[in-house]
Amino acid sequence: YGWGFGTDGGLMGMHEEYCYDAGDIDKSQWGLKQVVKVGNYKGLIFATFDENAPSLEDYLGDFRWYLDMILDNEEGGTELIGGCIKSVIGANWKFGVENFVGDTY
Repeated sequence: YGWGFGTDGGLMGMHEEYCYDAGDIDKSQWGLKQVVKVGNYKGLIFATFDENAPSLEDYLGDFRWYLDMILDNEEGGTELIGGCIKSVIGANWKFGVENFVGDTY
């Protein structure tokens, strides 16, 4: 929703902040919550608020095979490049949903 947070998790700013009356929102009360557990699988970061959650390895279980098929597909590993890709498609919304999710080929 356009809220920006600092590296300490504190709320730094909000989209169109000028629309709020001064004092309506106490930024110190709207920071990010501390997570209980953090795990890393091949560069993907996973976090949970659940103290009783299983380890990441246990949680992923056999699904790791699918992640490996995607992430180990290129020599040297997967590289994520910042930025975004925007496309305009002359179709209804279902076309994209039904054709661009699920398959990795």
